[in-house]
Amino acid sequence: KNSGQDPSGFRLLASETLIDLSASTMRADLFAKAVDSVIDDLGEKDVLPWILGMWLVAFGAESGRYFPYKRRNFPYPSSEAALREAIAIGERESLKSVEFGGLYHLQMQMKFRNDFAEFHQVVERLAEIADSRFTTQVAVVADCHAALHARQGDFAAAYRDCERFMEAIEAANEPMVERWPHYITKFQVLLADRKPREAAALLSDLLPRLDGGARKRTEICILAAEALETLWGGDSHYGDRLKIFLEALRDISWPMVLLNVPDLLAELLGDALERGIEPKLCRSLIGERRLDVPQRRPAAWPWPLKVHVLGGFRLELDGNPLPLGAKPPTKALDILRVLAISKDNTCSLETLQDWLWPDLDGDQARAACEQALHRLRKLLGRTDLIVQREGKLRLASDKVWVDLADWDARLKAVAIANGEALPEAEALFLAFPGPLFLHERASFWSLAAAEKVRRDLIDLGLRIGLRLETTGNAHEARSIYLRTLELYPDAGPVCKALIKERLARRDFEAAVDDYARYKRALDAAGEAAPAAEIRALVEPYLARLTR
Repeated sequence: KNSGQDPSGFRLLASETLIDLSASTMRADLFAKAVDSVIDDLGEKDVLPWILGMWLVAFGAESGRYFPYKRRNFPYPSSEAALREAIAIGERESLKSVEFGGLYHLQMQMKFRNDFAEFHQVVERLAEIADSRFTTQVAVVADCHAALHARQGDFAAAYRDCERFMEAIEAANEPMVERWPHYITKFQVLLADRKPREAAALLSDLLPRLDGGARKRTEICILAAEALETLWGGDSHYGDRLKIFLEALRDISWPMVLLNVPDLLAELLGDALERGIEPKLCRSLIGERRLDVPQRRPAAWPWPLKVHVLGGFRLELDGNPLPLGAKPPTKALDILRVLAISKDNTCSLETLQDWLWPDLDGDQARAACEQALHRLRKLLGRTDLIVQREGKLRLASDKVWVDLADWDARLKAVAIANGEALPEAEALFLAFPGPLFLHERASFWSLAAAEKVRRDLIDLGLRIGLRLETTGNAHEARSIYLRTLELYPDAGPVCKALIKERLARRDFEAAVDDYARYKRALDAAGEAAPAAEIRALVEPYLARLTR
């Protein structure tokens, strides 16, 4: 309340002080009151640019970090807008402290939302206007350069930057509250350089000098380093370490964890989702930090669109099944089917038109394709899931997950590991959902992909079964063979392996039954009679058992 008609400049200074206090005490109500009370003062012409600029820096920093602020008629639509206005004031009025503060918090927000497009330019501008007489500014610039060089993979430069900011804070005899962020930066440089043990040791030595929120956040960082160490070392306790880290993170609610290494945070969160660890927290952090999909592309990641083509065609939009209606747009969905089975989920428009509209001429096929694509985007409710560029369509790799691509990637990983990954191979085999476009009429454009899936699954089943047989697990091998034949009854090599296993146990009747089932499957498919080598296996027992 302004009962005494205090000058707007004084009111903004008081508001700025309360904003700082609200952040240190984590009082959202105090922040809101401090801002609400001075909305009218922000437009006063007599306010000094320095006061307005510093208020905008304080508001932009805390609104972006802790207390998102939205009010009708408020002149700054976002915390970033407030910081950019502070930077503009600093440039226009030659107020370098205002510009420096705005740039510093702007780069923090860029890191928070995983947007590094302008990061290099912002850091370079900070370096240009920093005053070498102020050790705080020297340390800030070196800190930002350390983050930048670590992202670029130039760790020699990043470590030199760390030495600079450590020397600066030591020369100024900075209190621990000012030193702490720089230790966290060096910690993250070590993590980016895949030195988790050294990173944890750095912060462990610091713990006795910390208390309150800084100590809790430091402990969270140490837990993150320990989880990454077990991950990169292939330690079987990785899941336990990951659970401890995320439970502790949930308890203190610190979304800015691992700010400079968002890819490492994404890797941890993706693995946690796959294991069912703190899924609500993981999804919240992924959204709030706008994290990129990890290289492994986990199925449990919160994908905007998931396309299933194995074991039947179905779609999930934002984690929920997408109902296709009584009369689904066939051609529109065929576009999605084609992209889902194409290499790199990309197909030229010309090929699409030839495949899906073979009876139409060029212009008509183009018009039909455009109309179907429009219907597809309308069905999905988004235009950014399917990208059109240079005469090609592709599924946006950062927004769309396809089960076939996931299956191929996991199959390749198992093949690389060879015999050492038998449990992983079995898990992959047992999780196979089913043949491509199960229960749908085959289209000529899907035949090659369907045959590859069939061939890969049969090959995987044979490799697992034969390996189990050689290790004395004949019963498990039979289960694998039988499961393969449930999916592909006409798989000759699998039937042959199964019959040989039956005969090795002198179960002649079961061997003949397997052969008869295989023959019926071939007849149903309209294929030729069983191979002579397979019939030869059971020939001696056919007449004996049918007498």
